[in-house]
Amino acid sequence: MLMPASRRSCGPVFSFIFFGGLFLLLFIEPKDILPGTLSVEIHRPFEEIHTPKPYNDTKLALLIENRVQPHLTPLLLHFMAVVPPEWPFMFMGSNESIAHINKSAPIREYERNGKLTMKLLPENMTVGSQEELSKTMTNAWFYSQLLPAEWLFIFQTDSIICANSNVTLNDWIEKDYSWVGASWGENTKYGGNGGFSLRRISHLLRVLSHQNRQDHEALEDWWLTDRLGHMPDAKMANGTEEVAFSVEKVPYETPLGYHTGWGGKLLMAPVWKEKSQRDQIFEYCPEIKILMPLVLNREAEECEDKDISASFPR
Repeated sequence: MLMPASRRSCGPVFSFIFFGGLFLLLFIEPKDILPGTLSVEIHRPFEEIHTPKPYNDTKLALLIENRVQPHLTPLLLHFMAVVPPEWPFMFMGSNESIAHINKSAPIREYERNGKLTMKLLPENMTVGSQEELSKTMTNAWFYSQLLPAEWLFIFQTDSIICANSNVTLNDWIEKDYSWVGASWGENTKYGGNGGFSLRRISHLLRVLSHQNRQDHEALEDWWLTDRLGHMPDAKMANGTEEVAFSVEKVPYETPLGYHTGWGGKLLMAPVWKEKSQRDQIFEYCPEIKILMPLVLNREAEECEDKDISASFPR
């Protein structure tokens, strides 16, 4: 029986609509159909996908701490938030300190995505005293374990980066210094405190391949910078340049960060003595309060009417 002409003509029409719509879906971007439409990239089967590596292995931010401290986790999370995103982080510590910060869900997420690596301090390396820390930080083997990193940012639990800073660690890398730390004084020829420092690993390894620190010699930052300062092609920041990197003894209104001492308990009078300077620091870098015991234990019961600035050195 012959099909009515009206029904016979529907087949080609439906086929045209179906295959035409399929063509538009697969091969034409939405923005080419409707102006202003959001364009979504669609990867076809067997198409090679290039995923950029999220972290730069020539850079490394390192925190070493074997003690369990209440501010350890928020401090580490703060640094990971304000250091440029391509920097990977490494935490080296004891079983106790690693277990402590692993209680944090954000920390565990950073570990899963490769932003943060946890490592136990090797048995032959300790950081329980300044002398033990100096032995570790002048050991060529220690730095060789951090390769292929070239730029090493070391920060301790008594230091902070200020979120209000208009420069980053990458700006200081561009200056190409072999070492830059917290300034020891405006007249210092070179060298700065290692507790908040940017170090060039290849230059450190060259020094340590020829010289060995003896027990109870100068502390690691003094010992290393003295030798870097005499290396022909090293580039060292002087004390005046370093105040913009980190404040310890010399006041500067807008540094990248601050380094104190002894877990925030040791504050240098030229920086902290005057209330006006303290107020300026807390306004510019309020996150420094993370590491500072502003209210003393003996004041805890009657802190309502206390002026916490009285706890600062005079």
